[in-house]
Amino acid sequence: MIGKFSRSHELKNIQELRQKLSPMQVLRIKITQSPRLELEHLIYQELEANPMLEFVKDDELNEFPYEAEKEEKDQLKKALKEFFEDDFSTYFTPAELKEPPEKQIPYVSTLAEELKSELRMETSDDESIKIGEYIIDSLNDKWFLDTPPSSIAEYFGVERDKIEELLKLIQRIGPPGIAAQDSRESKQLQMERNPEKWKLELKIVKNYWDFYKKKEIEKLSNSINIDREKIKKAFKNIEKLNPHPTSRNSGRVRYVIPTVVVKRKGEDFEIAINEPNLPFIRLNTKYLQILQSPRNYDKKTVGFVEKWLERAKFILQSLEMRKKNFRNVINYITQEQKDFFKRGVLFMKPLKLKVIAEATNLSESTISRYIKDTYIQTPRGVFHLKYLLSGGIKGGNGMVSTNAIKEKINRMIEIEGEEPLSDEEINKRLKMEGINISRRTVTKYRNQMEIPSRPERKKEKKLNE
Repeated sequence: MIGKFSRSHELKNIQELRQKLSPMQVLRIKITQSPRLELEHLIYQELEANPMLEFVKDDELNEFPYEAEKEEKDQLKKALKEFFEDDFSTYFTPAELKEPPEKQIPYVSTLAEELKSELRMETSDDESIKIGEYIIDSLNDKWFLDTPPSSIAEYFGVERDKIEELLKLIQRIGPPGIAAQDSRESKQLQMERNPEKWKLELKIVKNYWDFYKKKEIEKLSNSINIDREKIKKAFKNIEKLNPHPTSRNSGRVRYVIPTVVVKRKGEDFEIAINEPNLPFIRLNTKYLQILQSPRNYDKKTVGFVEKWLERAKFILQSLEMRKKNFRNVINYITQEQKDFFKRGVLFMKPLKLKVIAEATNLSESTISRYIKDTYIQTPRGVFHLKYLLSGGIKGGNGMVSTNAIKEKINRMIEIEGEEPLSDEEINKRLKMEGINISRRTVTKYRNQMEIPSRPERKKEKKLNE
């Protein structure tokens, strides 16, 4: 028994040692994997703390003299000597365009499309994506889930826990209150985004809903021993919450500044990355000159500068690493979607996060963070980068992107003539092109594009005659 305990204890210690990262390793992970907003905060924190780094305007970058005389180089420590000889970049620039792109109106996807894109950012498991998309498609026009989770579990032949887990994921990635099963749950989900603010209200909604519905202020006050006026105020706050908050947000137009600009250059494409929120930073010229002429300063001063230089070098190297990783992701996505840029959405390829991760040797979570809040300006318009990632269905010539199938349906309806096409007729035409999907899927895609049904289109055409 003692031997077994010792062995187990030893393995635990080894595991803990392996899992423990140094503060610098943690910092590198933060810099190379953070979304842009978090990275911006990290850089400004470092600028404030590290005297060896300074903020600089981009037009001052070429004014930085850092070459030391040969005789002075020889007096530097080996690490610093290597630093000056290695032609290492002494600054970080987040932009590759002389002029930043102008604000643009991006392609506005439906809320269902947004939820599905976010779902694919969170998981690459095919079954989870399939079930998650089914849940999203099952949401009614108020974005409530009418179908009981037990029925969905039975339909897919999985445990109810899996459905509940996916439902919670959709509720987390979507607007507050989405995918609730009733107004009570919708209000609860909204309040759970900020539980400290809604402490009493949340308690009432979760445990005393009947008291709230019957407006039994006095009874609830006595039951939970809380002042009547506080209960009354909490009731009013609960009443103010809109149980259908998503209806105000879906499809809202926003102006954005693209992070990635793709321009056609002959048969190929030129890519420029612009991250205007990130600052231009460089090594502090004043302190670096101390290291170029160490004999002119006392040892304490030189030691202070050397210490901060090592950290500054580490920061700049980490930023360059992140920039390289981000570019690799962009390069791969744009290369895969060249046909889309050249010929339109009908030629978009199915592309999953998992495939990009394997091609770039980065984790799916890192890529997901890079894609978050990233817009791309292309010859076909401005899109959220995640629009270029979509699922696919087997067609006559291989896999067909779901975005391409939707565009085919849209075009069929645009030229349908006086007699509108039924979903069944659209389905038959798609099958003739080798796209084998069900009529129900056609209906689902049409609804996602917010295209009216055949009877509604027919009525609309008669009114316009």
